[in-house]
Amino acid sequence: MVLRSASQRKLSQAFLFALFLILTVMAVDPARSDWKKEWERTLAAAEKEGQVTIYGQARKEVADAIQEFRKAYPRIKLNFVGGQGSDLGHRVMAEKRAGKHLVDVAVGGGATMIQVYHKADLLEPISTAFILPEVTDQSFWWGKKHHYSDPANRYVFMMQGDVSSGIGAYNIHFVQPGEIQSWWDLLNPKWKGKMVMTDPKSAGNIQSWVYLYHSPELGPKYLRRLIGEMDLTFSANEQQMVDWLAQGKFYIHLLSKDDNIDKARRQGLPVMSFDSQKEAGRVSSGSGHLSFFKNAPYPNAARVYINWILSREGQMAWQKYGLTNSFRIDIPKDMLQAGQVLKEGRQYFMSSRYVVDLKPLRQLINEILAETKR
Repeated sequence: MVLRSASQRKLSQAFLFALFLILTVMAVDPARSDWKKEWERTLAAAEKEGQVTIYGQARKEVADAIQEFRKAYPRIKLNFVGGQGSDLGHRVMAEKRAGKHLVDVAVGGGATMIQVYHKADLLEPISTAFILPEVTDQSFWWGKKHHYSDPANRYVFMMQGDVSSGIGAYNIHFVQPGEIQSWWDLLNPKWKGKMVMTDPKSAGNIQSWVYLYHSPELGPKYLRRLIGEMDLTFSANEQQMVDWLAQGKFYIHLLSKDDNIDKARRQGLPVMSFDSQKEAGRVSSGSGHLSFFKNAPYPNAARVYINWILSREGQMAWQKYGLTNSFRIDIPKDMLQAGQVLKEGRQYFMSSRYVVDLKPLRQLINEILAETKR
């Protein structure tokens, strides 16, 4: 009897301890302790709302990935409004001034979300929409954390990040493999007048210059030498620059887009992307930003969409259509180029975190161009 009583006491103590832990967890975060009920309530309310409105970039791969939501949740109508980031920004601000709340979620480039929506206080902290454990659990994401491009790390979520070759591309007849391994190698006088680069006066291209300006290994000092000494040619036409590179008119195309260079290579043209650089690699989130609007007309449907697009299923669709690297690390990457995928333990420059204020960069470039009378 004594042994039995002791055993019973131990079981009773264990039960009470387990009960204490459960109650403690529920007291700390009662909403998360029963996510299934929260999800069921949200999904039921979303289906009652019957629709969700998403504003996103007018690119086929973006639209195709977004439309996959319809297969997962056929009872929720998806209204997709496509356009350029700046155009959508003007549209949203006009709607808000008229007292109209028509958009639930934005998907696309980070600049408009930060400089327009966030600046105007139109966004909810997006984590308030997270419900599914596979979305709230940050261990599923690269670096074991969620990534944001806004200064507060709360409003503009980064779903994707592609590693760029950084420097750009070269004509294999005029530049030897390994000859240029750093941005500083480009200051060799032999490359003077032989380089073409994205035009910094173009609104769309200035974003690609952010890396050069903010990198602690380069910065304003480097830009003054590159622009001031190397007789660069600028163009806002990406295809024209690739053609010039292939023809040998220029030996190096700085800040080229890897997918355009890959396409040219497949066509048999003598071009190649630089595959490494001594400086930290640049990671761009491109069209992979996500934000959640205040006063959303269909808030529950918006939450369902946000949880879906950030889920494993949603990110597999996003990565599949865009051929861009999702920050989720629990999905296969075999459809991507090896150089696109971030490696654990490596240091990277997250360029999307530096789009808040481009004025200092613009001023510096204008000063240098004025000094060189260009």
